[in-house]
Amino acid sequence: MKTTLSRILSLVLSTSAVLFAAGCGPRGESHTIEQIFSDARAGYTDIASKASADMKGTLAGLTTSLDKLAGQVGGGDVRQLSASLADGLTALQPKAGFTQRAAMTELIKQYRLIASSTDAKLVAGAANLKLVAARTYSLLSAELTSTNFRIS
Repeated sequence: MKTTLSRILSLVLSTSAVLFAAGCGPRGESHTIEQIFSDARAGYTDIASKASADMKGTLAGLTTSLDKLAGQVGGGDVRQLSASLADGLTALQPKAGFTQRAAMTELIKQYRLIASSTDAKLVAGAANLKLVAARTYSLLSAELTSTNFRIS
């Protein structure tokens, strides 16, 4: 009787341990910053062709600045790039869908904060700048998917 009870208890404990261990696997938190940026950029690149003709020039300028900020091409002064990005997003905001405007406002605030920073350690390609650029690419992708900057 004790052996049957101990076998059942052992089976229950080992099954619950296996289920617990299987439920604790990684769920995407192991992506590197470079992967996050490249995924956001690739998603934007796929959808950018749907932009209207009058928006393509503005978006191309933002893309160049974002890539420079993330350290992908060339270089430049991070503060000037951030100010340029804040101005570009501010110009796009009235045309953006209502669901994107709050996120756009937050990004504009972040870019203005970077532009006014006195920290001498601001370097293009830094992890925090890549994440802000990735968020911007994700926001632009979402806007191009939804309203395509057609609200006026």
